[in-house]
Amino acid sequence: MFPLVSAILASLFRIIFHNSITTIFKTHHFRMHLNISKTHRFLAIFSTFCIALLLARILIKGSMFYVFLVWNLFLAIIPYAISSWLLHTRWIRKHTFPLCIFLGIWLLFLPNAPYLITDLMHLRYAKSSVIWFDALLLFAFALNGLLLGIFSLQHVFQVLMERWNVKTAKRILFCVVFLCGFGMYLGRFLRWNSWELFSDPMLLAQDCFRSILYPAYRMKTWGITLGFGSFLWVLLLGVQTFIPIKKATTI
Repeated sequence: MFPLVSAILASLFRIIFHNSITTIFKTHHFRMHLNISKTHRFLAIFSTFCIALLLARILIKGSMFYVFLVWNLFLAIIPYAISSWLLHTRWIRKHTFPLCIFLGIWLLFLPNAPYLITDLMHLRYAKSSVIWFDALLLFAFALNGLLLGIFSLQHVFQVLMERWNVKTAKRILFCVVFLCGFGMYLGRFLRWNSWELFSDPMLLAQDCFRSILYPAYRMKTWGITLGFGSFLWVLLLGVQTFIPIKKATTI
């Protein structure tokens, strides 16, 4: 499974970065796309570093305990890939219906990015003599997922801002970060996957209502939703403070 997932991950990187570089030389906004390309490159290097850490851990301990992190990282890249494509595709930003469809798909996968933060919980189950290395490994993957999520939110903010306006974009993303927090709860504690919205929607809806309304689940549900949602919102505001919003591409 590990070689297959690694090959898929590498292919996705090539698609993202090839399209990004191609777009740079086809538009008049060279400087902005150079910055976007640098972001792609940094995330690719960071992801490679995380996988290298995992391979080192496997060689040192001879254990595949953390190999699931590669799959989780792959899922975290999906919303970033979607938002990057939306940012680089002008025609879809001009048509509300297809834009909303792709934003819905993006939102469905978005919780997978910050979800990697919750993998830090596995540290308490790891019976290892190199616990410091496990902590570094999990933190690196968690930070990678968080960056993918924040940059993806930044992309979508630009798309929404150009399609409507700044106020509307902020209102939508304010709701999105808390939906993302709720999605993290569903994934970590109820073990739901993004695609199960289509394979088992009724059972998913029941679990959602039960989590929100039943007293036995309400504290954890609202705590995680509000906690992680607020955390993502504060980080997004910080990113927007230090990285100014620029006009998207014109292809």
